[in-house]
Amino acid sequence: MKQTIIDLNKYADRAVEFMIGDKVIRCPELSYKEMEKVQQYEQNSESTRQDEMEMILFLLNRNTAKIKFTKLDIGELPAGAVTRIYQECVLLSRKPLNDPN
Repeated sequence: MKQTIIDLNKYADRAVEFMIGDKVIRCPELSYKEMEKVQQYEQNSESTRQDEMEMILFLLNRNTAKIKFTKLDIGELPAGAVTRIYQECVLLSRKPLNDPN
């Protein structure tokens, strides 16, 4: 029986794209180590809005175009948009590949 090779490099190419203003921002899938930072944030029952802002900045500032966002930039976004950024970046690692080889 022939064994199937699973190409894990396809995971490295995955990203979420956001349109913010007139720019398309491409945020790559979180690394295993970066997911640890997210888990620490999620498990901290004393997280504040400031902590949330820092986490969103961390997620967005990983973008491939190296565009740097500030707290002011995040503060001007609709609350639903901020929530969506978090969800999409974090959940990408839990989504299966469309082409599992």
